[in-house]
Amino acid sequence: MRGRFKQRQPKTRINKWWVVGAIATPVLIGLVWWLWLLPDRRLQPDGGGLSHSERATLAHPHRETFINGMGMIVMVVGGALLVLNLRMANRNTEIASLSGTDLINADLNGADLISADLSGANLSGADLSGANLNGADLIDADLSGADLSGASLRYANLSGANLRYANLSGANLRHANLSGADLNCTLLIGANLSDADLSGALLFFVNSRDVQNLEPLQLEAKSSPFLCNVALPSYSHQPEVNPNRDCDRIPKLLSARYNISLEEAQGIVNEARQHRWD
Repeated sequence: MRGRFKQRQPKTRINKWWVVGAIATPVLIGLVWWLWLLPDRRLQPDGGGLSHSERATLAHPHRETFINGMGMIVMVVGGALLVLNLRMANRNTEIASLSGTDLINADLNGADLISADLSGANLSGADLSGANLNGADLIDADLSGADLSGASLRYANLSGANLRYANLSGANLRHANLSGADLNCTLLIGANLSDADLSGALLFFVNSRDVQNLEPLQLEAKSSPFLCNVALPSYSHQPEVNPNRDCDRIPKLLSARYNISLEEAQGIVNEARQHRWD
């Protein structure tokens, strides 16, 4: 991670139907205007004493009908684009208003949830594999046991999220905010953690050997993540990074997070430390 993590907002998406409308409407209006002026340009200089309106009518007797027809086309096209855009806007509003909702075991495979508000939502056991969650708000969301394999979570805010037993294999977490997130037994094979904020995150009993772009600075920064029985990739495993440095603090954290006794939490830690990563 080169430099301090900065929360960045994803680029604003422009609705393609607004673009089509913005281009098509002036083009159609311009065409009508051009057709309106065209007959005058083709009239002969000798008008035989007829008025301007009489000459135009004689030159193109069907012009008025044609122009009226074009005007109707402009109105119909403009109205259709407006209605379609409103429907798309309503759909996006529905997607963006999922804060605190219960989506346990929901099938959201490949869903487009870019910049969606899922803060505090319960997504435990949900299938979010291949989903687009770029820039999504997942603060304090329950993603325990969720399948996020291959999902795109660039710039997503996962602060305080519960990712216990979640599958993040191959997920793109570039610039994601994972501060304070629970990564207990999370599957991270092939996940991209480039410039991700791991401050205060719980990394307990995690195999991160195949994680991409996990730099030592992410593990040593101020408010560094809690490490216990973590298999670190060779490129980030330096002498000063102890994968078990916080094992004495983990029982208290587990007790508070999972509402269990300190003795039970200590037993979980002791059992986990018996495991040796191959």
